Amino acid sequence: MASRARALLCAAPLILSPQLASSASRDAEIERLEAELAATRQELEQTRSALEGVERRLERLESGPSAPAQAPAAAAAAPPPRVAPVNANNPALSFVVDTTARYDTQGDGVDFALRSGELFLSAPIDPFLRGYAAVAGSSDEGFELEEAALVTTALPWNLTLRGGRFHAAFGRMSPWHDEQLPFVDRPPSLDRLVGGESSAEGAELSWLAPIGPFFRVSAGLFDSLGSERREELMQSGFQGRRAFDELTWLVRPSTYADLTDALNLELGASFATVAEQGRRFLYGVDATLRHQPGTSGFYQGFVLGSEWLWNDEEFDGVVTGTDPGTGDPILGDKRYARTGGYAYLEGFFGRRYSLGLRGDYSEALAGARGIQRSASGFATWTPSEFQRLRFQFDQIDRDDAHGDQRLTLQWTAFLGSHAHGFMAR
Repeated sequence: MASRARALLCAAPLILSPQLASSASRDAEIERLEAELAATRQELEQTRSALEGVERRLERLESGPSAPAQAPAAAAAAPPPRVAPVNANNPALSFVVDTTARYDTQGDGVDFALRSGELFLSAPIDPFLRGYAAVAGSSDEGFELEEAALVTTALPWNLTLRGGRFHAAFGRMSPWHDEQLPFVDRPPSLDRLVGGESSAEGAELSWLAPIGPFFRVSAGLFDSLGSERREELMQSGFQGRRAFDELTWLVRPSTYADLTDALNLELGASFATVAEQGRRFLYGVDATLRHQPGTSGFYQGFVLGSEWLWNDEEFDGVVTGTDPGTGDPILGDKRYARTGGYAYLEGFFGRRYSLGLRGDYSEALAGARGIQRSASGFATWTPSEFQRLRFQFDQIDRDDAHGDQRLTLQWTAFLGSHAHGFMAR
């Protein structure tokens, strides 16, 4: 019996040691979890304190800075600090270099020319007005102030007023500068019937209708319409004043609509007149259909455009007959009704390449009808948004001359910020 008791006493440590070890490990795990819990509580307390501080700062910012309790009356009545003018040292500047090399089968060789070197600058003047100017020069005409105009930005009822020297809103492409054109040269019909660019000096008011579809009406009053008309006016000794019935009145409604997600249509009509005994009536209609796929085909698609003009005008000093006694020509007033227009198609093949075709028909403003027909093909490569190369072939047929073939290579580069709106494409 005594020996059995001694055996149990000797085996007791061996039996109890696993239980004691298990209890010690549990105590250690509990102490570790309690330490982690205490650390987490401390972090939460710090986070809560930081959030309370942020909330207090936000409340101070929302309530605004509070004035000092004993601020002097003079400081309270002091005017606010003067804000720097918005047009201080911030005009947008750009310069366009447009050069051509031309070979004409009716000419004597190759003609290299600076077709246009144009400096363009614009800037906001104040919250109600902006201004812009363009100084352009060429190998043929030298440098001149092509545009200098002021445009309002805050008139009520969706009105915009423009005044100075600018390209009036007659037709679609007449207001465009040479570098904006989708082909090398301005369509001959516009040169003959409008007189080149729709350059004018006067004022023009535009109204954008507050409706869903885009609809705008522009109306203007000018000394003359067309760059060639303005030059003739200045050479005639123009003193800067004209009677109201000698001024050119203009009106143009235009609209734009999305036909589908990738197809849109732009329509416009133009009318200009000189009221003096109905001396001149110039009408024009234009349509532009654009197809521009989205996503992967964003830089593809085509533009199909057309414009047609009618000019009914009375001219002074034209030959109306022959003196039977002397055989000398008799000069007098005579009215001529002439017409002309163009159509073109340009297809885009990615971001850098496009091909196009253009047809043009035009008649002389006065005298013999002088019908001219031309067919043109052009290819454009745009290495970047600041450079463009274009090649154009023209077949020109005139009633009073032999057919003429012309090859032109155009190289255009843009220095600085130079961009045009969506309509100019």
